[in-house]
Amino acid sequence: MRRVGLLISALVALAASAPASARPPAVIQDGPARFEVLSPGLIRLEYAADRQFEDRPTLTVADRAAPQARFETRVVDGVRVIRTAKMTVSYRLDGGPFDASNLALRLRDAETVFHPSFGGESGGNLGGWYRGLDNQTGPVELHDGLLSRDGWFLLDDTTSPLLTEGGRWYEPRPERSGPYQDGYLFAYGPDYVDALRDFRALAGPAPLLPRKAFGVWFSKYSFYSALDYQSLVATFRAHDVPLDVLVVDTDFKSPNPWNGWQWTQVFSANPEGFLRWAHAKGLDVALNVHPSISTKDPAYAAADAAAGGLDRDGGRCGDFIAAEPAPCGVWDWARREHVQSYFSLHEPFERQGVDFWWLDWNSDASGADAPGLTPDAWINGLYAQRQVDRGSRWVPLSRIGSTMFDYGAAMPGIWAEHRNTIHFTGDAWDTWEMLDFQSRFTAAEGAGIGHPYVSHDIGSFHAEKLPGDMYVRWVQLGAFQPILRLHSHHGRRLPWEYERRPRRIASEFLRLRESLIPYTYTLAREAYDSGLPIVRAMYLGWPKLGAAYRFDRQYMYGDSLLVAPIGTPGSRKRVWFPPGEWVDIFTGQRHRGPRAKTVSAPLERMPVFARAGAIVPRQPDTSHAAQQRGGPLVLGVYGGDDGSFTLYEDAGDGLDYQGGGFARTRFAWRQGAGSASLEIGRARGGYRVPARRYEIRISGIPRPLNVAGRGTGSPDWSYAPDSRQLTIRTARVAPGRGATVRLQFAGAPK
Repeated sequence: MRRVGLLISALVALAASAPASARPPAVIQDGPARFEVLSPGLIRLEYAADRQFEDRPTLTVADRAAPQARFETRVVDGVRVIRTAKMTVSYRLDGGPFDASNLALRLRDAETVFHPSFGGESGGNLGGWYRGLDNQTGPVELHDGLLSRDGWFLLDDTTSPLLTEGGRWYEPRPERSGPYQDGYLFAYGPDYVDALRDFRALAGPAPLLPRKAFGVWFSKYSFYSALDYQSLVATFRAHDVPLDVLVVDTDFKSPNPWNGWQWTQVFSANPEGFLRWAHAKGLDVALNVHPSISTKDPAYAAADAAAGGLDRDGGRCGDFIAAEPAPCGVWDWARREHVQSYFSLHEPFERQGVDFWWLDWNSDASGADAPGLTPDAWINGLYAQRQVDRGSRWVPLSRIGSTMFDYGAAMPGIWAEHRNTIHFTGDAWDTWEMLDFQSRFTAAEGAGIGHPYVSHDIGSFHAEKLPGDMYVRWVQLGAFQPILRLHSHHGRRLPWEYERRPRRIASEFLRLRESLIPYTYTLAREAYDSGLPIVRAMYLGWPKLGAAYRFDRQYMYGDSLLVAPIGTPGSRKRVWFPPGEWVDIFTGQRHRGPRAKTVSAPLERMPVFARAGAIVPRQPDTSHAAQQRGGPLVLGVYGGDDGSFTLYEDAGDGLDYQGGGFARTRFAWRQGAGSASLEIGRARGGYRVPARRYEIRISGIPRPLNVAGRGTGSPDWSYAPDSRQLTIRTARVAPGRGATVRLQFAGAPK
């Protein structure tokens, strides 16, 4: 107890003292203990009994060269005390490795003293992630994430391997003579957004996926020939349903449909022609990979030779190629020659035009066997680096954070997964409980591990055909998720496979999804820049309000849209409205928070509400995302308050976005006494934005007396009194000049 008392006394003593130094060196060493102040809310804690400290990047930590933060430090009664604007940390100098007996933390403006320890837990953790939802029928218990209601988290990076060769390879942590610890103490209190920004700065940004990733995907575990796919895409077009990404599942493979490394006969005559056709239709194409190879595969001998001898597996893999019983070759991705062998099998497909890969690693015996190496994270990172080398933004579609051989484990590599994957959540069952849980899962993973890209099987994997209402509600969820991927096990997931009403509604929501690409793509860029996910748990915006934690089956889609998917039979949902005014985007009905309210949403609608003053850019209905360059832009403006939105644009693919190859255009809505205005700012940046027309839809305002424009031509406008929506159509607006639309009213807008 005396030791704990000394720590608390030291905290109090420093809090009462004058600053010792406004900006001392950011690295503080006390014998075997070293501290690095990376930001006001992030301090590295490293203990090396042998005094051999580590400065190289790790699988988790991409960059410790953060801007130097202001802090104060001194030794008080044998205790090292460090104070920043967000925390005060103390460590008893003769205390040995960090633990609860020698380490104390007090958050800014708080009296509670915490005692972090490596391997311990912070109370109130909000949950972060799970490898997948394979064969689950409902909620799973999530592993801990970065955010806790206690306001702090200790990320243990002690065992994760070092990265070498610019991140292209790894090296296990060196052997130690004595105890060693390496961790990162995040202290954020209620400032969760700052914690995600610190994590992004430390662990690196998520990539910006290609623009078409935010449209509609289709895949199916069922045999298709090249002609079948051509017929399928024609059916999408005939039903006016958009499609952007085609994921070809495992049955394209030969000689075995599970793990063959050649095209089947129906593709092999001209796979390049099939891929050229797909690209001409505006589609990107991914192929499914199960990471093994039959000894009967024609490519086996070369792969085996390149690896210096593949490992053999007759168990897991053999179960899936029982029609042609033979041992399988599998890879150890921790061995350089095995990695080269593995990716040599991808090269012919990539030369033919395959855009990216779905690593469906659920049963085969490949892995990565090295101290501290998380197999999922390592192979996903190798795929991601390979795509960068190809000049592509695509990362693999894959499970994350563990290994097939210890599915439920929480391994340290999880903290790198946001950089390298689209999280494929696996083969879930078709229950209302699962549908309902997926809305929480995406938000928790975005907040917990900073992962912006979660991809569920929309409609579930296992069901052949869903009840019509469940199918529609799942599509509605997908319309407001980072990735909408229709997928199943030989099941029906296409609107025209359902009866008239669900067919019509599902088609409308798939078109709505496509129209939101300008908005969603901007959110994806924000995730890259700031670490904020696309789907945001309510507590990210309102951390001090208890309802933000209780209502975990709703979320913010960016800053402007509150989404509350219906995950139960029927048409009612209990929704919590945060402070302010919220506008139903389908009906125009307004709700004022903070309050919880049961809302009604028949199957044709779902509970989605825009913040008053929000501006949501949309594109008109199109068959695929690539059609939109130079097309008109729809601006949905939800009156009732001032607001703004800054639209992000670039070429849609390639790596120029990491430099200056992008542009931003700011839109600002202002309401005053008797007047209102919408300003279309100038496009700024290194990407050339074409001139375009705007269709401006302003909801919740009275009929104006006059509509005038600057830089818009003479605006054409109409007003719908029932919905109180004003629609304005402009001439082409020059991106370098901007424009303004002004409205006059008989009185103040209400």
